[in-house]
Amino acid sequence: MGFELKTIELSGGRLSYHVGGTGQPVVYLHAAGGVMLTEPLKVLTANHTVYAPICPGFDGTESNDGLKSVRDWASMVAEFAEKLVGPRFDVIGSSFGSWSALWLAAEYPKMVDHLILGVPAGFRFEGKGGLPADPDARFKALYSHPQKIRSAPKSSDIVANNGKTYERLANDIQVDEALSARLPSIEAVTLILLGTEDKVVPGEAGAHLKRNIPISQRAFIFDAAHSIEVDQPERTLRLWTDFLKRGPGYVLNQGPEAA
Repeated sequence: MGFELKTIELSGGRLSYHVGGTGQPVVYLHAAGGVMLTEPLKVLTANHTVYAPICPGFDGTESNDGLKSVRDWASMVAEFAEKLVGPRFDVIGSSFGSWSALWLAAEYPKMVDHLILGVPAGFRFEGKGGLPADPDARFKALYSHPQKIRSAPKSSDIVANNGKTYERLANDIQVDEALSARLPSIEAVTLILLGTEDKVVPGEAGAHLKRNIPISQRAFIFDAAHSIEVDQPERTLRLWTDFLKRGPGYVLNQGPEAA
């Protein structure tokens, strides 16, 4: 099932979003590279209504000077969800999107049911991780299997503006200490997904989240770099769907094909 691109007017400005599918709602929060409608997301629409809001300034959308932090973006997502999605929903984040999803779950605990944190940004202890500045090195850090990319490449202008918007919201924060202090208050049942070949998000980030989020599990997706949805779409989708279906009854050890 395909996605439609729509817009909605919120108190803080206009917000564009992709939506597709039917069923239990899922809000997908994109990475610093912008929205990529990956194969797992497309398949998820068979049983879920997937909403993928575009943070203003990303993917050619108009910038919003009122957004000054990741926390501000999470608040905008909460208003979007309240108006359009419903009182309670599942959330999937990717990198910057996982950072945003954590703020959403911390600030609005009654909204978020299941929380999936793919390669979560915001916790680069001792400066470890991060994307290289060199374009070729950056591409290699993102993908172990770039031949699996199915989406059209973004223009150089959009890539540059996405990067600038991310840097403005991230505020050069390596470890979000304010968010870290809020992790124990998160009520959502949480799954933390990391790629075994990911050098962008250090392993310490996943361990820190696992220790501090009360109801959480952590899984590694074998042979995946930072873009786990592209490198290992089938494994990512299997973990997503099993976790969204089973919640607290989710069993991490599902055999060698699971991760």
